[in-house]
Amino acid sequence: MKSCAKPVIAAVDGGAAGAGVSLALACDFVVADRQAEFTLAYVKVGLVPDGGATASLSRLIPRQLLTEMCLLGQPVSAERLHQLGVVNVLSDKPALVEANLLADRIAQGPAGAQASIKRLVAASDSNSFEAQMDLERDTMAEALGGDEAQEGINAFLERRVPEFD
Repeated sequence: MKSCAKPVIAAVDGGAAGAGVSLALACDFVVADRQAEFTLAYVKVGLVPDGGATASLSRLIPRQLLTEMCLLGQPVSAERLHQLGVVNVLSDKPALVEANLLADRIAQGPAGAQASIKRLVAASDSNSFEAQMDLERDTMAEALGGDEAQEGINAFLERRVPEFD
């Protein structure tokens, strides 16, 4: 999912547990209903988190909360994770309805630029600041020569909504 060129959206209704948490966190966007909870209860059966749960969460939440989730196996509310920026959209509707609205919005955008943005974000985890700046420069230069940028700039100058393929 992380290497997919298209943005990937998780819709979490009710909750995600174990590998479901890992799958949701591998997505670019997490949409959850207000009652959703995220649980890593492996410890309750003598196991440890897998599927990238600790790798993903260690970059997103404080170490103490990650330790609490893993050692106690207690659910954490979508609302709390929303406050921490892990959940992008907290919905009063079913999460899938809200996720589809988000997908429609994303689908109107420039697919090439979106894919490049995903690559930039993924690279930022391991690049030095200088290497990331170089990658941004090179990616921007490439984008400037493309049809999407031409359409976007023309639409801006003409004060209209861009129409991306």
